[in-house]
This record gives sequence, C-alpha cells and structure tokens, in this order.
Amino acid sequence: MTPSLALVATVTGTLITLAPIDPAAVRASLRTLDPDAPFEQTAEVTADLRLIDHITTWLPAWQQHGLAALDHKLRLRDQSENRLLAAHGYPIPTEQQQYRARQAIAAATAAIQTAADQAHPPTECPACHGWEDCPDADRAYRNALHTAWVNRWTTSA
Repeated sequence: MTPSLALVATVTGTLITLAPIDPAAVRASLRTLDPDAPFEQTAEVTADLRLIDHITTWLPAWQQHGLAALDHKLRLRDQSENRLLAAHGYPIPTEQQQYRARQAIAAATAAIQTAADQAHPPTECPACHGWEDCPDADRAYRNALHTAWVNRWTTSA
C-alpha cells in the first residue's frame, strides 16, 4: 500500500468514526438484536417526565400559590416518579419509606442551615438580614453545605 493510499484510508476511517450516527440506524440495529425490546419512549413516560420537569420549574414560586398547591404538586410528582420506577422495573417505595426519606432530607437541610447560621449569625452582621443577603453569609452556607456533603460520604476507617 502506498503512503498516500494509507493516508486516505486513515482519514476516511477517522471521518467514518467521527461522523454522527443516525438515530434511525441505531434503532434498526437494536431492533435486529432484540425484536421484542421497546425502542420508543411511551407516551405515558413522556407525560410523566414533562410533569416532573414542570413541577420542578414551578417549585421556586410555590409561596405565591400556597401550601395546598405545593402539597398537591408534590403528590403529583411522587406519583409520576413511582410510575417511572415501575415502568423501568424498580420497586416502588412505600409511603413510610418516602416519609423517612423526606424526614432525612429535612433534617439534613436544617443541620446545614444551623451550621451556616452559627458560622455567620445574621443578627451580628450589619450588612445582611439573612444569610442570602451578604457574601460572607453565602460563603458560610456553602461551607456548611460542603461539610454536610463530606460527612455524608466519608466514613471513618
């Protein structure tokens, strides 16, 4: 093989390797491997994913709609997540397991907030009325968040 032909073959192989793969070709090859597998996302799964995304973007403004609306939206999101878990073959957590998970999240959030308030007491800072208002308070909150994360994932040997 001449050097120029080898170069052409190398460049052609590289271009074929780096070229985007057509999604239809991927689906066709997967259908050939396993004809019984689902290849398209069902409408129910798409609807659940959209609902979860909608509720997640709505959450920062829940105070404008009230506590009842928040509770309703969170229940809808939990039901959607449960349907997604079931659709992918995972066991659905019981209400007691979900309650314990929410309690653990609330306890961790409270611990982070308490640590941030201790590191930067808002009453002692003339620049802020809460930790959100001043860079020092924000730094204390971020440090408390990092400490909580490190403590959660680090075990003593």
